[in-house]
Amino acid sequence: MKLVVFENGPFMVNTYLAVNENGNRGFILDPGSEMEQLIEFILKEKISLEAIVCTHGHIDHVAGVSQIKNKFDIPFYLNDLEEEIVKSIPAQARMFGVPDPGVPRPDKNLPLSGDIEFAGLNFTLLHTPGHSMGSISLYSDGVVFSGDALFNMSIGRTDLPGGNYDQLITAIKEKLFVLPDETQVLCGHGPATAIGYEKKMNPFF
Repeated sequence: MKLVVFENGPFMVNTYLAVNENGNRGFILDPGSEMEQLIEFILKEKISLEAIVCTHGHIDHVAGVSQIKNKFDIPFYLNDLEEEIVKSIPAQARMFGVPDPGVPRPDKNLPLSGDIEFAGLNFTLLHTPGHSMGSISLYSDGVVFSGDALFNMSIGRTDLPGGNYDQLITAIKEKLFVLPDETQVLCGHGPATAIGYEKKMNPFF
């Protein structure tokens, strides 16, 4: 799996492009705003884009969904528990003082658990609620995409609708901290980290 990260938008979200080099197939994880550079890269590299996957439904992680879908006509995966959060995108835009990207319509449910395949790449789904009810982390081959659950030396905020501090702490301990210490954590914002490092150094634990 080849990974390319695009840090973008007013929230500086990490949008990931995961590419299966066997066939040059790929999918996008958490498309923020300002997707022009990412689209240009995909076209230049002739990547066959197959899906959009979002770890949760907050505006900073889904703002670019419609732009990507309009260009590539591919399915958008999001857990069904995030439905109300996605519907509140216009209110989120007003609250944060950013442009309203419209409400993207999920095409397929991203399950809370189990195994799933995108572009020929296999992942294990980990339900990591607390930042939002339907937050999902994706684990594969020594890498976990943690969305806004776990950050480098921090955790996701829990003061937004659907947030729950105790739930988030429990989810991180029971779903993420049980992964091998060397697992690379690719966060929704900020630099990458590792499970072992966060278990020892994260001030929330």
